[in-house]
Amino acid sequence: MERVFAMPDLGEGLEDGRIVEWLVGEGDAVSLNQPLVEVETAKAAVEIPSPFAGRVVSLHGGVDADVPVGAPLITFDVDAVPAVAPESDDGALRVATVPAAPAVRERHSGGPVRATPPVRKKARDLGVDIEAVDGTGPDGRVTDADVQRAAAKPGPERVVAVAVQQHIGSRLEPVSELRHAIAATVTRQAQIPQVTTFRTLDCTALDDFRRELAVSPLPVIVAALCAIVRDHPLLNADWLEDMIEFRDAVNVGLAVDTERGLLVPVVQDAARRGIAEIAAEIDRLATAAREGSLALEDKVATATIAVSNTGSYGSEAGTPILSPRTSVTIAIGVIQPRALVVDGAVVARSAATLSMTFDHRVLDGATAGRALTDLVALLESPERLGGLPR
Repeated sequence: MERVFAMPDLGEGLEDGRIVEWLVGEGDAVSLNQPLVEVETAKAAVEIPSPFAGRVVSLHGGVDADVPVGAPLITFDVDAVPAVAPESDDGALRVATVPAAPAVRERHSGGPVRATPPVRKKARDLGVDIEAVDGTGPDGRVTDADVQRAAAKPGPERVVAVAVQQHIGSRLEPVSELRHAIAATVTRQAQIPQVTTFRTLDCTALDDFRRELAVSPLPVIVAALCAIVRDHPLLNADWLEDMIEFRDAVNVGLAVDTERGLLVPVVQDAARRGIAEIAAEIDRLATAAREGSLALEDKVATATIAVSNTGSYGSEAGTPILSPRTSVTIAIGVIQPRALVVDGAVVARSAATLSMTFDHRVLDGATAGRALTDLVALLESPERLGGLPR
């Protein structure tokens, strides 16, 4: 399998590096952390180690070429089983030091530097700026002795740069099609200007109500969210660049963790369903998602709003990324006893954190904050919970 190794970020805001010398050639077999190339920057000359074990397919750039950070440097044919770098006896990091490139000084003689390739290499090896050396050879040519004298002169520029490479084991694993799809989706959605706001929810009334109905808190929260959408229609809207689309049906996408990755099946037209029916549909969709047996209509259904139960794996709060075609995602943290102030006294109450991530193109902070406050007020009210369709 071919892997392209790009010019790494060499730090301190440097944008490129100049290839001084290739330490490997095309067709060479290389081991993990084997030095590949000597690169010179404005700060130092460094040797770059190999991130892979395998065979060199091609070298991108000749000697003295400037290679931008992130541009291809070497293409490898990676071994089927990558080699593991041996640990040092004490487990410490390997540290290599090389002479720093001195600051360029003005030459008194002017004109281009005359020097043979071996002399230029000697200057690089000794960390001498050949542009700053006055040559004593014929026609001002810089000689080996000139470089040796310049290297012997003390100066503040004779600093060393340190390149550190840790010995660690690694392995390569192909990315599944589902993981590729998830990555592509969240990358697109991350381009949307989105903000997350939080509220603490006293779950006392919610716990009593859901136990009475023998359901988990999730379907009750979904039903309450559908009720809040009636008063806050922007929660169920979508940004279309030159207009905002208000949807009639409330299709609730539910984040489901599966062995293959995150899936978001949709409870369609949830506002027209009672809590018991929502609970049954959530169970059906979650089971089908984990078994890989979602029906076609479930796979192509479009969510208009999304809910993520981050508390199902113990998370106290989350900042979820928006699902496609939605302007709001609600995250429900774990429900557990917390110290709350009730009537001026600190008491232990069952509580959770609700997070609302919203598309700032569609909703302003105040609009989202009022909607989340209304949702919390409904879930904390026994009377309003009792008015939800069962």
